[in-house]
Amino acid sequence: MLEKLEEIFPSLLRGNKNDLILKKGYLWFTANNNEIIGIDKKEINIKEKQLLDTFLTPYYGNKSHSANTNREKQWMQLLFENNKEEWEFAPDTYRFVYFALSESIDPIAFQEAIHGLFPHQVPIIWENQQEGIIIEEIKPNLEDDISYDQIIDVFMSDFYINILFYVGPFFTDLQKSPVYYQWIKRSFHIVHQYEKKSVMNYVTAVPYLVSASLLETDYIMMIDSILQETDQDEELLKTIQIFLECNSNTSLAAKKMYMHRNSLQYRIDKFIEKTNIDVKQFEGALSVYLTLLLKKKLKQSM
Repeated sequence: MLEKLEEIFPSLLRGNKNDLILKKGYLWFTANNNEIIGIDKKEINIKEKQLLDTFLTPYYGNKSHSANTNREKQWMQLLFENNKEEWEFAPDTYRFVYFALSESIDPIAFQEAIHGLFPHQVPIIWENQQEGIIIEEIKPNLEDDISYDQIIDVFMSDFYINILFYVGPFFTDLQKSPVYYQWIKRSFHIVHQYEKKSVMNYVTAVPYLVSASLLETDYIMMIDSILQETDQDEELLKTIQIFLECNSNTSLAAKKMYMHRNSLQYRIDKFIEKTNIDVKQFEGALSVYLTLLLKKKLKQSM
């Protein structure tokens, strides 16, 4: 079989784990006899890669999916051991972006590709060989926010694999990060049972999560994620609910609340600024309205 592959792929290299140095730019596999083979990526198209994966096992040498940087080790201690003692400095804000690959990948190559797309280095924590989280510690300006659709295009063209993303909200409470992490992971797996979009976020996920059979603690997390620091501002939330129930008609909502139209608009803008959710758009309006109803329901049940 390997002789036939050598005829198809002239760049093919063969050897064992002890004497073979993994060349950069090659895809590496383990054959049935545990022999390691490598083929230059330039010689393999997507269909050929899929075919090779059916009878060969991807090989990444001795590289592991464990933490590589001090920052990643600090995050792992916090998320999985609830230990924050060794932190050099704590981020003011952070968000978790859960990812799932269609197949395993060289973790070093994955890290290099991700870091090449961000303006600064981001910690990457692996859940297993195909899933994990990217942690953004700096909240970007709207115009500088990373396009996860762009990342998908890069991985498809460079690695011939698909990748799914679930983008969480920005948090500020570091002590709650272990709980937030578990919630983001759980939400990802719930949402992708129903929706196969390559990029989902915590706002677009709300309708799917509301319809799922979740625990009360899960719903509380969802409310916390959507409403954030407006959660206790009952007057503001009442204004937003009436605005949405008036089909996002500012004049009608202002009349119903006996308010000046400009005062109502100020409150709407305040909510958008604090939550980063545009309730004047359908997607944001639907998710916020469902969250407000859920919050009311939970309050009545207490």
